[in-house]
Amino acid sequence: MKRATYIKPFLITVLLALYSISYSQQSNVKFNKTVHDFGDIMLNSGHHSCNFSFKNISNQPVVIQTVISSCGCAQPKWTKQPIMPNESGNISVTFLNDQGPYPFDKSLTVYITGEPKPIILRLKGVVHKKLKSLSELFPENYNGLSFRKSYIDFGSIAKDNVNSLVIEVANTSNKKIEVTFTNLKEGLSIKPNPIVIEANKRDNLVFTIDTYKTKEWGKSTFSNDITVNGKKVNDKELKIYASIRDNFSNLTKEEKNSAPLPMAGSSSYNFGEIKQGDLVKTSFRVRNLGRRDLLIRKVESELSNINAKYPNIIAPRETGVIEITVNTSEKIGEQTFLVSVISNSPSRPVMNFVLTGHIVQ
Repeated sequence: MKRATYIKPFLITVLLALYSISYSQQSNVKFNKTVHDFGDIMLNSGHHSCNFSFKNISNQPVVIQTVISSCGCAQPKWTKQPIMPNESGNISVTFLNDQGPYPFDKSLTVYITGEPKPIILRLKGVVHKKLKSLSELFPENYNGLSFRKSYIDFGSIAKDNVNSLVIEVANTSNKKIEVTFTNLKEGLSIKPNPIVIEANKRDNLVFTIDTYKTKEWGKSTFSNDITVNGKKVNDKELKIYASIRDNFSNLTKEEKNSAPLPMAGSSSYNFGEIKQGDLVKTSFRVRNLGRRDLLIRKVESELSNINAKYPNIIAPRETGVIEITVNTSEKIGEQTFLVSVISNSPSRPVMNFVLTGHIVQ
């Protein structure tokens, strides 16, 4: 068998962050799925195979030029002949399962004629050396509904995209449960809802973030309430994250050349030594060197003790001021605070500002 081509994991990580499960209105093909989850498999269970099929929804023949695997352990084969309009092609993949017990998330980069970008397919699962109980495999328990993790991270999503993740869940209780998700933040949907899972069984939930329906920008949390058999889960939260950025994929060359371009006079500020509880106040001047309005979508920080005031629009050749206030009441010692500005600039969609100093009691 001819060995599959593979590329570096770092590049694959970047590709996954960019493409995930993203549906483009300009695509010429429609896949039945972009992720195959093998679930939990044993190290001694040998090879595992799956198939991805797609339909040519354009009015021209398409050809799979090549399929590049992120790892030699995932061996693809694909339809070689042209796929005519309304006909289907196939990509079959064999996971060799020869690298030891570990969680895996492999990718296939598919190049198809007429597609503006490669299509990313994913294989994932967990290889185990010995059997584990359902509770060990799904340790995050929400009154019987159990997840592998207490959070779901969509990564970056371009505005005007709809991204979905298929999440395997389990009923780790000894009775049937009916689960309902309510008070979902705008833009988030979960299906099926409600879902019924038999005792000690698994099932899949599809979490979808529709950026057409949300006003969020930057790092966002999509809240929801979980009710199991009529009782709301109050002691634990399932956190759903996404970072929403502008969509620059369809910009013309002229639009890119005339796009807004932010330039900061300074990107750092040292506040020296201050007492705990003192407020740190500073400002950064940002000039728009582009030919179109700079739209500041959001100024954000990982820390809740940082507040920012900023203009929503900076006109071409104009300067805006971003005012930062840091509450140091819960900080001590050497500190570094990072503040990020999310904007509609394709060349600088994120600008970072750093505040440093020493806080004493």
